[in-house]
Amino acid sequence: MKAIRPDICVSIGNIDSHAIRILLPKLSLAEIRIDLLNLNRDELKLLFGLHDNLIATYRPKQSEFDVMLNLLTDAIGYGAAWVDVDIDTPSEIIREITAIAQAANCKVIISYHNYTETPTSALLKKIIENAQTYNVSLVKIACMANNPSDCARILSLYEENTSIVAFCMGQIGTITRVAAPLLGAPFTYAALPENQTAPGQLDYIYLESLLNSLKPL
Repeated sequence: MKAIRPDICVSIGNIDSHAIRILLPKLSLAEIRIDLLNLNRDELKLLFGLHDNLIATYRPKQSEFDVMLNLLTDAIGYGAAWVDVDIDTPSEIIREITAIAQAANCKVIISYHNYTETPTSALLKKIIENAQTYNVSLVKIACMANNPSDCARILSLYEENTSIVAFCMGQIGTITRVAAPLLGAPFTYAALPENQTAPGQLDYIYLESLLNSLKPL
């Protein structure tokens, strides 16, 4: 079975363990949204053992940082290739996860999400600089687009930054998800059909067809 393009990361949430096991062989890269999956530790261990290029993500509700720390630490131990930590996480927890991940040769993503707007270019630059102080592999920037200029501002980040994946959320921002790997992002995020984990995601089958027409591998 030929896996989909390696520059598409399929974000997986709201399905059961059996469905994920069937899906993983089709994917080159996937994000396991632990916070959106009702999986026990045995199921998580099995999943991370089945695929060698998975991102472990847990978006904490309120102050679930201890829960996040424990689950991401487990995922690293189970073989996660990447771990994603939101930049709003307390810095001591980010440093702890980063140290655990680096000791296990697991790459770290520091992510920033803004579900209401796209900040100014100056603020976006500062966010990236702050994230890079943790000496991570990748900085993720995802902001809501309220107009086309928001999209242009996000895509302009690729002019001066490497090791980022930056795009806009929402319907207006969908085009930036397609453009990201064309401008230098190592990958872009996609959804399962009829199962978005973020606003504006394209399903991975359609996104692959678009990218194949724009940038054949």
